[in-house]
Amino acid sequence: MRRALAFLAAAIFLPGCAPRRPDTAPSAMAADVTPEVLGGVRRLGSSWVAEARVAGAAGGILVGRFTGAPYDLGFSFGRLTRPWNRSQETHLEQLFTALIPSGFKRSLVRQLSALRLRGLPDEIPNDLLVSISGLADGYERVPPASGWNAYRRMLDLHALHDISQRFVDAPALAAACTGFLAKGKDGSLLLARDFDFEGGDIFDRQKLVSVVAPEGKIPYLSVGFSGMLGVVSGFNREGIGVAIQAIAGGETAASGTPMTLLLADVLRNESTFDGAVARLSAAKVFVSDLILLGDARAGRFAVVEKSPSAFAVREASGTSLGATNEAEDAAVRRRARVLPPGSTSRKRRARLDVLLERAGGSLDVPSAVAILRDRRGADGRDLGPGNRNAIDASIASHSIVLDLTHRRAWVAAAPHTLGPYLPVDLEAVLASAAGPPPRTAEPVPADAWLTDGGYGRYLRAREALASARRLEHDRKEGWLEAAARDAQRAHELAPEFAEAAAKLGELEARRGNRARARQLLDEALARDPGPAPLRAAAERWREACSGGDRAPLPKESIPAVLQPDELLAEKGNR
Repeated sequence: MRRALAFLAAAIFLPGCAPRRPDTAPSAMAADVTPEVLGGVRRLGSSWVAEARVAGAAGGILVGRFTGAPYDLGFSFGRLTRPWNRSQETHLEQLFTALIPSGFKRSLVRQLSALRLRGLPDEIPNDLLVSISGLADGYERVPPASGWNAYRRMLDLHALHDISQRFVDAPALAAACTGFLAKGKDGSLLLARDFDFEGGDIFDRQKLVSVVAPEGKIPYLSVGFSGMLGVVSGFNREGIGVAIQAIAGGETAASGTPMTLLLADVLRNESTFDGAVARLSAAKVFVSDLILLGDARAGRFAVVEKSPSAFAVREASGTSLGATNEAEDAAVRRRARVLPPGSTSRKRRARLDVLLERAGGSLDVPSAVAILRDRRGADGRDLGPGNRNAIDASIASHSIVLDLTHRRAWVAAAPHTLGPYLPVDLEAVLASAAGPPPRTAEPVPADAWLTDGGYGRYLRAREALASARRLEHDRKEGWLEAAARDAQRAHELAPEFAEAAAKLGELEARRGNRARARQLLDEALARDPGPAPLRAAAERWREACSGGDRAPLPKESIPAVLQPDELLAEKGNR
């Protein structure tokens, strides 16, 4: 009863918790100007957005240049990226509805989130709040009937990383990442990472590389998406590079600065390693993160570990330093959930350490890309596609190599890590007020798995596997035979896809073909499938199939490792 009353009170009183706009932002919205569109370039003054691509490639990346005083910069950002921001918001709303079908419960979750985030403006620098005000005004001039206006939504969007952090190392909607810093063979300092935020493929297809020149501040480059002025991966003109990776099960607090905005504050203000460390140390945060930090001029790099109550700097003493999603400092770990030995964070880290040690000081951009595309275990075994224990699980919303020395980013075009990595030069974009400058370096070619059709077969295998699961869910007459046929097709299309082999093994066991089931489950387990719940279920089915024809089979099915777009399709078909 007390819980019910608390929810009711939240629903009644929380609408008054909406964050106020900063006093220094214009009280009236700027006029709704129409961007000039010429040759594929959308432009407002000296700010612009355009698509960069390689001839023959299926897709490209969005690149933008945004300059000016805080409000003007934000307004240009919001107005120029409006089409992509709108489609992303629509997608997130559909995903939210699929996860929580009840309109009342969705409203309640929104209100409770508003309560938790009501203190956000108190922890964000005022000029960044003014920029977010401009972003909101440029994006949406007329507030919706819900009253959930653009300023409130865009402010909350900048805390999306912090809110979603609890899903790290979870079987669905994971935000796990793999990254490293390394000295290149030409003396450059590289920062590379796969950003495995699973909000849906739209964030992969519409990734945005923003070159931001705030008035009176240090210009910087950020790789993210429309609506996000914060930074998850980026570097500045002074050679300072940063990237965030959540600490799985890390400590949380009631309020603090969203990490994406803290990193934006670092890049626009700091020119030295020590200055960046001091700013990170002084900030109040409400989740726990690892920050990859590099300083090209000083040749220093580290993994910074930060939680609401602890702070540590793990500075490199060799040629490279890697990180996944587990803290190493005792004080930071003290209040974090202990990860099981089979966690994807530990599996990915073990493989990363092997590859970095093997590379020594001989890395360049293509070899760094090869690490980000790696789909093997620490022992060298092929884990197959979609395996969460691999560095590349085919889920990255952006995959990048940042050359901090030459101030250049290589950003993978969709899908995930497989498209060509396109170069974006910070100085060239800053010098080009009219539109995209000529390319200053050659792209890294697309992955052979994409160009030879392997990835397409994997996608068709996922569709066949989804069909088998729908048949299992509905359980209409003849479902078992039909589901087994679909799972068999998935296995034939992608024999290396461990989840498909495991599911087919389960279905064969249900059909009474236990010898065949054992063979398939052995195939799946040989690829060390992740996450842990998938492997544990496959092991239970394998054990049951080894106990003779009369041994009882597990009651639970082998779980699906659904991606957000598949979840939407699943809900739409039921």
